[in-house]
Formats: sequence, C-alpha cells, structure tokens
Amino acid sequence: MIRSLAAILAVPLALWAGSDRSRAADVLPPASARFAGPTADEVPDFQRHVLPLMGRLGCNGRACHGSFQGQGGFRLSLFGYDFQADHDALMAEGESRVDLEAPESSLILEKPTLTQPHEGGQVLEYDTWEYQLLLRWIEAGAEPAAQGAVFERLEVMPSEVVFQEEGETTQLKVIAHWSDGSIEDVTCLTRFQTNDESIAEVDRDGEVTSTGPGDTYVVAFYDNGVIGTQVIRPVSDRFGGNAPEIASPTEIDQHIATKLKKLGMVPSEVCSDTEFLRRVSLDLTGSLPTPEEIRAFLADEDPEKRAKKVDELLARPTYAAWWTNMLCDLTGASPNNLRGQAASVTMARHWYEWIERRVAENVPYDELIAGIVLGTSREPGQDYDAYLEDVAALYRENDPADFADRETMPYFWARRNVRQPEEKALSFSYAFLGVRLECAQCHKHPFDQWTQDDFHRFTAFFQPISYGFPPQERDRIRELEKALGIAGKPGGVKRREIAKRLQEGEIVPFEEVYVVASRMRGNRRGASSRSGAGRAVTPRVLGGDEVTLAGYSDPREPLMEWLRSEENPYFAQAFVNRVWARYFGRGIIDPPDDMNLANPPSNPALLEALTRGFVASGFDMKWLHREITGSLAYQRSWKPNDTNFLDERNFSRAIVRRLPAEVLLDAVLQATAGPEELTRFAVEADQRAFGPRQRAGTGRGNANYAERVFGRSPRDTNCDCSRSDDPNLLQLIYLQNDQEMHAAIDRRDGWVRSLRKQEEGAPDALIEEAFLRTLSRRPNPEEHEASNAYFEGSKGAEEGLRGLLWALMNTKEFITNH
Repeated sequence: MIRSLAAILAVPLALWAGSDRSRAADVLPPASARFAGPTADEVPDFQRHVLPLMGRLGCNGRACHGSFQGQGGFRLSLFGYDFQADHDALMAEGESRVDLEAPESSLILEKPTLTQPHEGGQVLEYDTWEYQLLLRWIEAGAEPAAQGAVFERLEVMPSEVVFQEEGETTQLKVIAHWSDGSIEDVTCLTRFQTNDESIAEVDRDGEVTSTGPGDTYVVAFYDNGVIGTQVIRPVSDRFGGNAPEIASPTEIDQHIATKLKKLGMVPSEVCSDTEFLRRVSLDLTGSLPTPEEIRAFLADEDPEKRAKKVDELLARPTYAAWWTNMLCDLTGASPNNLRGQAASVTMARHWYEWIERRVAENVPYDELIAGIVLGTSREPGQDYDAYLEDVAALYRENDPADFADRETMPYFWARRNVRQPEEKALSFSYAFLGVRLECAQCHKHPFDQWTQDDFHRFTAFFQPISYGFPPQERDRIRELEKALGIAGKPGGVKRREIAKRLQEGEIVPFEEVYVVASRMRGNRRGASSRSGAGRAVTPRVLGGDEVTLAGYSDPREPLMEWLRSEENPYFAQAFVNRVWARYFGRGIIDPPDDMNLANPPSNPALLEALTRGFVASGFDMKWLHREITGSLAYQRSWKPNDTNFLDERNFSRAIVRRLPAEVLLDAVLQATAGPEELTRFAVEADQRAFGPRQRAGTGRGNANYAERVFGRSPRDTNCDCSRSDDPNLLQLIYLQNDQEMHAAIDRRDGWVRSLRKQEEGAPDALIEEAFLRTLSRRPNPEEHEASNAYFEGSKGAEEGLRGLLWALMNTKEFITNH
C-alpha cells in the first residue's frame, strides 16, 4: 500500500529531528551564535572560520581578490583553499591587511565596512557576528590554521526536500566533521547554490524556496566539502497516495518508479515492436533494421522476442564496431592525434582493431582498459632490435601481422596532445574516471573537492611515462638512419621515408612507450613531481591515499590497481553512466563526463545499483547492455502524457535523439542499397563509417565533410562535447541537396537503379519497402495514399521511388532515434 504524502514527509523530518536531538550536546553551535558579541572567549580558527567567512563574503571569489591578478594589490587563493598562502598574504610586511597592534584598524575590517575606500563595496557591517569573528581572530594574534585536525566530510540536513506548493520554504542545516571528532554547525559559514532556479532558489543563509515543479539540487560548499540536497516538487497531483502503480519488473524500473512517484509523474506507455526494434538496433549496432528483419520480428509471437533480439544484436559485428567507436572516442583514437608519427593512419587503425577484438570477445571492461593504461611497446624482456622486427611485421603492406594479437595497446600514450605529464593526467581522468581536472591545474576546483595539490600529486604518476625514441637507443637509431640515408634530414623527410620503408617491411627506427627510470627513483624518494611553488610532491590517487612506487617498475601499475579497487568511486560508475547516456540521450549524471560533487546524479540509487551490478558481473559489458535494454524504462514510448511532457532527467519516457553522424550517414547508404548489399551492410562492419575504415580526426580535405557537419567527434579534446548532435542549417542543405546524397540514391548498384532490370508494376510493394528501409515501419493509410499519388504522377517506378526515398530521408523521423 502506498503511503500518504504526510507519512512520506514525516520520515525525513523525524530522522532529522531525532539526529539533532541525539547529537545536540556534541555539535558546536554556529559561529553566528558563538561570536555574536565582543565578549566571546573562543578564538576563531583561520581554516574553520575566517577563510570560510571570507569566501561567503566574496573576498576570495573570481571577481575579487581570488582572481589571478588579485585586486588592489592584494591576492588570495581562489575559494580560499591555500591556507598558508592566504595567511602569508594577510600578514605580509609592508602591506599587511592585519594590524595586531590596533586590530580595529586592520584593512580586512576597514575596507569591507567602507571605513576606507573599497572597490568591492560594503560587504561587512560593524558589530555583526561576522565583524566580531574577524576582530576576535586578530585580537588573539591572527594565528594560522590549526594543525591538529583535518576536515573530513560535510553533512546537510535534510538530504531531500519535498515541496507541495510554490513559495514553500525549508531551512538547510550544514554540519562539518573533523578528524579530531569535533562536529560543528557551519550553516552560517557555508555558500549555497541552486542548480535550477526555475525549481528552487536558495538564499545566502541556506533557506530554500520552491519556485516551480520538478526536481533539482541545492548544493552547499564549505572548506573542501561539497554536498547536495535534492529538492522535489510534484508536477501533478498523482503522487503519494494518488500515484498509480508503475510496473517495475527490473531493479532499474524499481528505482525509476520510486522517483517518479515522488514527482507525481506517470511514465509513458511501452513502445510498439517497430519502435523498439528500430531503437535497439540503432543503439546496439548503429544500424537500421532491414525490412526482412522488421517483418519477421512483427510476425514473431514469442513473449521473449525482445530479449532474444538483444542477444542476436550483441552477436553481430556491427555491435562490436559501434561500441568500439565509442571507446575510440573516449580514448582519442585518431590519426590527427598521432600526427607526426611515421604511420599515424595505420596506428589509428591498429588502435581500433585492438579494441574491436576485445569488445567482440566481451573481454571484461577492466581488462580492456588495463591493456590501454598499461600499454607497452615492447613485449616483456624484448630488446630494441627485436621490437623493431615486430614493428616491421605489423606495418608491412603485404600480409601484416595482426596488431590485435598484442597483449596491450600503447598508443593512448603516443598522442601529441599528451606529451606533458599534466596533459596525461587530464586525459586519464577524463577517459577513465569521467572527471574534469582542468580547473585544479591553477586553483581549487569550483564545484568539486580537487585542489591544486591534488592535481600535482595525481600528475606525479605520469612524470616517468614518455613516448618517443628512448635515450639509451640513440646510437642504434643513428646507425639505422644512416643506413636508410636519412641521417641529418628534416623531420618530415625522415617520417616519409620511414613510412615508405615500413610498407616494404624493412627495419626502421620507431618510437615507443618507455618509463624514465630516474624519475621512478625520484618517486621512491618522494620527489616525483614539483608543484607550481617548487615543492616536491608524492603521488596520490584522487580522493585517496599517497602511493609509494617502491616495488613497481611502472607507475601505471598502482594506478590500474586503484581503478579496479572497491574503494574507487569513479571508474565503473563513469562507464555505466556514459553507456546509459548513449541509450537515453542523457546521463544519470549529466554531462556524463563531468562527475563532480556539485553535479549529483538525478537518481543516486539507480546509478549505485547499476554500478554495483556491473562490478559484480565482472565488468561484463554485455551484462550492462542487457540490463538497460531489458528494462521498461528503455522500452518506453517517446510520446509524452500530461505529467511527463517536460521530463528529460527522470527517464519516464524516451527522448527523441538525432542519429549520431556516422549512423545517419550509414543509414542513407543502407536505405538506398541494392537488394544484395542491404543485409550485408546492416550486419557487417567493414564498410561502415564507424568500422575499420573510419576517418575520425583526419581533418584533411572534404573526405569527412559530412561527418563534421553532423558533429562526429574529432577526438582531440578531453570532453564528450566534442561530439555534437545539435541541428544546424548545413545538415538540412546536405540532406536535401548535397551531391553525396544524390549519388547515394542514384548509385549504379543501388536500389533505385536496380528497378531498370525489373518489370514495372503496382507501386504498393515499393512504397512499403521504402518506409521499412527508412522509417522502420509500414506506412499508415494517409501516407500510403499520398505516396501512391506521387508514383502515379511520376514518369515511372524508378523516378517515383527516387522521389519517395529522398522525401523519407528528409523527415525528422528518419534522422532521429525515437
């Protein structure tokens, strides 16, 4: 029996109240109460109180003293997380903002109160608790941050707010926990933000106000803690006791139904068989179903036919090719990224083929990634000459060795955009963790826990990793260059000659991934990398412990161990979330590659359950595909009802998505293919845009003009946004009038030209076939009548079919997955 709204709301409120009562004696009251008067005996702490207050007042924000240039000759660390540097800046001789002899004359009090001119305006008033806190700190000697305890975590109550009407309010309470066991109410020192002002607003004191129906998060920031409170307001009266029963045969559906009931949102009906077949074929294999396949699926009365179709699709070469394409996007497999290498195009093809073999064999995801992360050029114990012999066998034009047979794939480290250790760290965190670390290069991340120190310590793992000609092989390389006649020649001349000789199977100098041993020794002494301030740092995994590299020959080994460990909160979750986004057009965390604490999942229980199941399956990628496609959530219709027509984050219906560039362009070729080519093109991957012949990232001439127009990823940035599904005018022009479109329709071995070999008859069969080829369904009566009329007005069946195909491929229904 579904509980009433009052009962639902009573639970978190009761838990909150009970929690407060049980800990009331242990939680320190807020600073606003303890420092409200001039007689306070307690001394504020620089880290716990002074810097958070300055952050709340905006002193260390981007627009004030936290900017790179500072303001008025005074600079603080952005968001106030370099405690020592900020204390030094405040106490610097000659321009001190703190006057220990006359505390009330201190500039940090006089400027924000406008006793002295202040470009930032008045941000502080006399005799307030904020003023008294700063004054008391100065009077007590303006000591730096205490060293006895470190910040551990932040807690916000309630963790979920459910509103019923516009204008309702709820006060948040934020609690900080420290390693010495102390607990403090820090609500008054916390900064707040809302992720969607149309649903909820929050004031500077943490009071949340309902502004509209839907769900979002209000995020609290204190010290290094970032935590969100989910805010929900039902979109209809169909919540709580009024919520209808929602069929939930899978764990995915159960978690989604729980959220929908809180929102008063009713999911759309299950889609038709034709909609499901088109959708799952495109999502799993990047291919439209063939007319024969559609007819057979509609005629099949087996209640398990959808699950069986998924298994059938997972066995196709196009499944392996399409999902290899996704992994190549993430890891940057592009000739453009390998430019400057003697055989960049071949290297990119090897990269693809290595991943494709493992996807086809359903190698566990963690093993696949280990082969990339731990990629080495030489086999264990192999010397440089033996390595060059292997290279010659791999790159020769006639009967080359199979690169996919190698244990590892080293080219992730060969890209020209990961030459520096910092670039390697950024690319690694993006590809395998879904975490963007760019901000932490220069300052504290504005929406996450990462500091500059975290970035430097993580980057330390990548200091010893290099790609190029190893220094110890210089003499051998000179010998080879001299033998080839390229010694002393410009780099471009060398590369062209080496590429030519490689095709002939000759031994040539070739670059490789190698570990700089001296930097490893530095790591063992705790001096692996140097921060911007010149301090030696020790490697540390993100959000985890320091790592000693003693006993490791390669710093990537402990990194891979960390990725696979149960304590790692990112690795499996990032992949699960990205795969989910491919199916639903939106991640449970969205954007999928921006997993930060201020961007919580729309359904935390759903993401946790899927991630837990994926790990328990042994990182089985096909398990994940079956789990998602087997849910009712995936099989919902795109057609909305009056409760979910605005929903794009709670998976109550399918979201209409434009086909990815490669899939759309292949769909044109498949729809226009001749009868003999049609089935092979839909099932095999050899000639597909996302298959081995793919050109992603070449950027030369017009060979991939259409792919660029439709937003294919060039694989040159650490961002999922490098792929675009947004519409633009050039796409419309291409579909309507580009010569490639007309050439596809009119090609000699295509469907339209094949009619010349057949006797003309009634167009009914051609009309149905055209609809099945393009829209994956039969025409309705009105569409059939209009198509028939067009055929009657045409000079013949060939002209009629040509016009109909062109028209169907220019519909929104054709260019979208729905």
